[in-house]
Amino acid sequence: MLDLFFLNSLTDMTLAYDRSYNIPMVIVSVLIAIFASFCSLEMVDRLARGDQRYLWLSIGALILGGGVWAMHFIGMLAFQLDCEVTYDPWITGLSVLPGIFAAAVALNIVTSKKVTLNKLLLSGIVMASGIGLMHYSGMAAIRLDGILRYNLNLFILSLAAAVCLSVAALSIKTFLSGLTGITSSFVSSLMGGSVLGGAISSMHYIAMEAAYFVHTQANGDDRVIAATSPNVLAIAVICIAILLIFSGLMFTYLGMKIAHVRIRINAILASTSQGFVMIDRDGIITECNQAMLALMGTDKQLLVGTFYRDLISTDNSSMMQANHRMEARLNRPDGSLLPCLIDSNSITDDSGERIYSFALFSDISERIADETELRESETQFRALLESTPDPMVILNSYGLIGIVNHQAEDLLGYSKNELLGEPIDILLTDESHHIFAKLRENYIGNAQARPEGKQQELRVKTKEGREIPVEVSFSPINTSKGLLISAALRDISQRKMAESALAKSEIKFRTLYVSTSEAVMLWDERGFFDCNDATLAIFGCATKEEFYTKQPSDFSPPLQPCGRDSSDYSKEVIAEALEQGSHSFEWLHRRIENGKDFPAEVVLSSMELDGKLVLLGTVRDITDRKQYEEKLLQLAEAKSQLLQSEKMATIGQLAAGVAHELNNPIAFVYSNLGTFESYVKDILEITAACQTSVHHDDLANVIALQAEKNFEYLKSDIFELITESKDGITRMRKIVEDLKNFSRVGEPDWQSADLQKGLESTLNIVWNELKYKCLVIKNYSDDLPQIRCIA
Repeated sequence: MLDLFFLNSLTDMTLAYDRSYNIPMVIVSVLIAIFASFCSLEMVDRLARGDQRYLWLSIGALILGGGVWAMHFIGMLAFQLDCEVTYDPWITGLSVLPGIFAAAVALNIVTSKKVTLNKLLLSGIVMASGIGLMHYSGMAAIRLDGILRYNLNLFILSLAAAVCLSVAALSIKTFLSGLTGITSSFVSSLMGGSVLGGAISSMHYIAMEAAYFVHTQANGDDRVIAATSPNVLAIAVICIAILLIFSGLMFTYLGMKIAHVRIRINAILASTSQGFVMIDRDGIITECNQAMLALMGTDKQLLVGTFYRDLISTDNSSMMQANHRMEARLNRPDGSLLPCLIDSNSITDDSGERIYSFALFSDISERIADETELRESETQFRALLESTPDPMVILNSYGLIGIVNHQAEDLLGYSKNELLGEPIDILLTDESHHIFAKLRENYIGNAQARPEGKQQELRVKTKEGREIPVEVSFSPINTSKGLLISAALRDISQRKMAESALAKSEIKFRTLYVSTSEAVMLWDERGFFDCNDATLAIFGCATKEEFYTKQPSDFSPPLQPCGRDSSDYSKEVIAEALEQGSHSFEWLHRRIENGKDFPAEVVLSSMELDGKLVLLGTVRDITDRKQYEEKLLQLAEAKSQLLQSEKMATIGQLAAGVAHELNNPIAFVYSNLGTFESYVKDILEITAACQTSVHHDDLANVIALQAEKNFEYLKSDIFELITESKDGITRMRKIVEDLKNFSRVGEPDWQSADLQKGLESTLNIVWNELKYKCLVIKNYSDDLPQIRCIA
């Protein structure tokens, strides 16, 4: 069986025909193979991955298979034998089918979504098989006087070359197409097509080297079988080659154009956030983009093939017309409803019949949420506007009042309906018109220079025509309807009155500060920074700048009168003033100009000025006061001595009076005591006589002695003497008690005192001076109360 196909030992190689090649036609055949391979790879790479995949695969396979067939027969026309050669038309025509079929299978594999090594090997083997089958079936169409035999080794080598180069070509194409940023689809197709064209050409020419045409009739009686002549075949191949080249160029060009358009469309659809679906004339979804899958939360396989109307909620389906724009809710597979804005358009033919439709879906859930939030914010804004203590007026860009709160109504005297839509001019005084016009120009005309939140003082008119000073704070509000200006009004009538009073007070203070004779200065941690003219005069400085360079210790002697160091002591009193807020003390200062010391009264008060703590110092020269106080002390000492003398004189008079008052009762008490002494002696004699008479019964002697001593008179007079003496002693005791009550020695505390007793005791003490000079009439009230005093 193999002897009919391959060379064997019985084959007479001397009968083999001589052969040769037309080199230009060989080159043309190779270029045809490369061109057909490039066109087919480029076409399917760009177009066979879309919706009409199999259409473009078929066209690519037809071009590649036709290219293999054209290359083969151009190569056969370039092959020349020493005999007449014709071709069987049917076999010649049918030999194109293996190449087309193999090209279709191989191209389908390499354009699949995932290309593996096994797939590449399979596609290379299929492609090589198709090329080989096409070649050897085309060789079978040759008709000549002789037989065709093949060299087995070269036969196998041709098939191996076809397999290896086909796998290499498809691998190169796949590898380069997968690299981004290194090469383009054109370069990968060109390189892959070149290798695949080389595979086709190498397989053909190796196989031609394996073919031997052997003459079977050595007597020279050649017999040629009638078939298609080479000229006809040449014309057919040229026509097919031209058609192939034209078709390849045309389809490649159109494919590139369509691919570019598709890439742009896919890029747009992939980058847009809008969902896209394409619908056929039956209302079935045939295509969608990734954004639509994200909106639906599903896969493309589940979405494509469903009815478009099933996507829309039933409450919106009645609004769906041929071309429509509406807001609807999208039915998602998980049962949730997604609010969307749908724009749908239909493409029709010349008769008006719809060919297909497409729809764009925009997720408006955020917009609806924003609108809901905006409504809530507006409600909150109005509530906030009404709750703010300041009157609020909101204007549009034309100066018309759009919103007011009830505080503005109370301030201005207008109702809300009277203000809405009215120009702001009805509230402004004549002097405020130009100020507001300039502010409005800044807000409307220059967005970058808007004085946001800036406060401006204006005067507004109430409904009754009364003018009110207000402080206005302007703020811009950007809305979808344009710029609004928010004006917060604050009645500053009370503040203006306070400022006026403060200004008057400041004038008074400034006048006092400048005109006072006391030194007034301000000091912070860095030293003195302000003073009045009196400070320069008191401390002997020529200018304020000279004064500012000094420290407090520079205006003091080394030691204070208390013996303490002036520098250390000054730091202590400054610290105490800062801690307590105020501190006053006396200080010995020294003038700069002449070095003379002078006493001063200093008051330090801490205060906050421009956000920092400072001391306000007031220094009063008390030299004159000290001198006056010294004179007063001298006068007081002299007065004290004089008063002491007067006191001694008064005490002498008082002592004389008291001595006189005491002398009378003392005198008759003393006299009575002498008489009482004689009476006691007589009584003792009588008693002794009575005792003697008891023992001697000498009663007469006793009686005689009683008569001698006038015992009866003595008995009565002795009690009168005792009574008079007791009266005298009582008088003296009264005088002493009155003197004690008058002096109150040893009783410094507050206590209750009887005013009547005090008067009586005083009269008793001075009675000796009064009794010869006046008549004292006493008329005391019966209910005279006690008084609280240091008695």
